[in-house]
Formats: sequence, C-alpha cells, structure tokens
Amino acid sequence: MDASDRAIKILRARGTVPVFPLPDVVFFPHARLPLHIFEPRYRRMTEDALRGDRLIAVALLKPGWEGTYDRSPEVCPIASAGVIEDEARLPDGRLNIRLRGLTRIEIREFVQETPYRVASAQVLSDINELDGPDVEGDKRHLLASCAGLLQYLGVRAEQPLLIDGSVPFALAVNSLCQSLAMESRLKQRLLDLDDVRERCRALTRILEQRWQEIALQEADREGPSGGKVH
Repeated sequence: MDASDRAIKILRARGTVPVFPLPDVVFFPHARLPLHIFEPRYRRMTEDALRGDRLIAVALLKPGWEGTYDRSPEVCPIASAGVIEDEARLPDGRLNIRLRGLTRIEIREFVQETPYRVASAQVLSDINELDGPDVEGDKRHLLASCAGLLQYLGVRAEQPLLIDGSVPFALAVNSLCQSLAMESRLKQRLLDLDDVRERCRALTRILEQRWQEIALQEADREGPSGGKVH
C-alpha cells in the first residue's frame, strides 16, 4: 500500500476532515495546490494537520459567501481531500504549503465550526482513473485541444501544466482541470463528475468551445474583405 492509499484509508476510517473553504479554488485529486496560509484559524488548522495525519480538504464557497465569510458560509458538497506534501513556516506565523490531491469527498455535515471547520465526509471513488486503451484516445484529444489554447487561456505560474502524453490519464485530466483559467463554477461541474473519462471529454468540449469563440473573434477582426479592421 503506497502513501496515498494509506492516507485515504485513514480518511475513510476517521470519517472527518478539516475543511479550507475558498472562493475561487477548485481542488482535484492527483493535482497539486500551493496555498499561502495567513488567517489565524487556518494557521491553527494547518498546524494541527501537520502534527497529525497532514490531511486537509479544500471546498469551493457557494455564491453569496461574502456576507458570512467570517462565520460559516455554505460550501459546495463535492470537494477534494489532500495531504500536505511540503510546508514552510514564515517568521510571522504564516505558512506556505503544498497539497497533493488524494480523493474526492462528499461533505455531509460540519461537526465542528470553531476554531476551524471540520466536516463529516464520505470518500468518493472515481471511475476510469487508470490508463489503458479505452482512455488513450480521449487523453490525446484533450492534450491536442489544450496545446493550441495555452496562449489564450493562461495558467497560474506556480502550477505548470502537465501536457506530456506520458503523464497518467487521471493526473493529466485533473491537473488541466485545476490549472487552466476558467470560471470556478465550470471547474466545480467537472469535479462533480465521478467518471474521469467523462470529465476529460467535458473539459475537451470546453476547450473546443473556446477555440470556436477565438475563431469568431479573429473573423470579426479580419472583416468581410479579409483585411484587419482598425
């Protein structure tokens, strides 16, 4: 049993996990997420996790969170749990950490609200995570669609894209889902899917739609005569 399997086994047995709710971040299994921890409650959460099993879940805040952020705003029920791979403590008590995604979870309820939130959570299994002939064509299609769009979409500098064809299927799909710049509501819809192959195809459709939008914009710029419009 590898480290990830052991961590998931701990999560299943315990049934609870501390939750870091964020307004614009959707965390995916297998992907890596750097975080800067500065709020006192989340600094304590991180320190507690580092002294324990190093497990933390990241959940997307639902719209309207602004008015209740200091209390307990609602989060999307499907989230991802991860393990802290690296940490760096800063002199003033803040921390920089890097999470590695382990598994999707469903948040059932919060069993603790202070000093930070802890959820009762069910570990969710993903279908079609493993490489094989059935998913190879979907991966090639996704990577081909992605390669030509990087200059338009952009990515977070600290999260370089993994677009090498040798990258495992689930890692490639989920890393792209997390790293590509798109609305968080779209990312959450991708995370909600329990089939990695369907997640791959859904992301490919999003990228192809972007291509169509770019083509229309370029056509408008060219004008009816084919020349640039100034």
